[in-house]
Formats: sequence, C-alpha cells, structure tokens
Amino acid sequence: MNLRNFFLLLCLCLTIAIIIVGCATTSSTGVFSSGKDTYTIVVSSNSFNEDPGTLHKRAYQEAKEFCQSKGKVFQPVAAKINSSTRGNSVSFELKFRALNPDDPDYKRPDLETVPDVKVDVKSK
Repeated sequence: MNLRNFFLLLCLCLTIAIIIVGCATTSSTGVFSSGKDTYTIVVSSNSFNEDPGTLHKRAYQEAKEFCQSKGKVFQPVAAKINSSTRGNSVSFELKFRALNPDDPDYKRPDLETVPDVKVDVKSK
C-alpha cells in the first residue's frame, strides 16, 4: 500500500467516525415548572450505548445550578429512566423542589420510584 492510499483510507475512517459520533446527541429540556416550588428536567440521548449515569449526573447538575441561581436549595422528589422500545434512545427524568434552606420540607431525600410498567388486573 502506498502512502497516498494509506492517507485516503485514514481520511475515510476518520470521516466515518466523525459521522457516527456526530449522530449521537445528548439534549436537555431545561428546567420547567411542574407545580408550586416543584420543577422537572428531562435529559435524553439518542445513542444506544449512552450510560444512564451520565444523564443522571447532568440532570442533577442542571437542577442544582437552577436552585442555586434562585438562592434556593435542591430537594429531589422523583427520578425515572426511560428507554425506547427499540433500544436506540434513553432519557432520565428528574422531579425536584427548589426550597429555602429553612423550609420544613428540606430534609433527607426519600425518592419516589416511578414504575415504568403499569399492570391493570380486571376480574370477571
């Protein structure tokens, strides 16, 4: 293989790698209100191999920064991981409160687990 062919093969491989990496995106809804002093953020990725821990960390970080910008403290309420049925995307939803440091509801978190499957039993 001569140097020119090697260079062309290298360029082709790099182009393919950039396209594959460029297609995998992580996005955030940003923080939005979902009740009195209660907010939600959803961080998602269209990559089939995204680590849910990365999404979890980003959601918590954005939520804490949001609370700090308002002079409040962060109190998680519920968390949920969603995966698509085809396995090509994953999202992490975090519900939290922005509270004053002396608020009686500011205590050790007792996270609510949100089931991802609901079973209805109908008797005859």
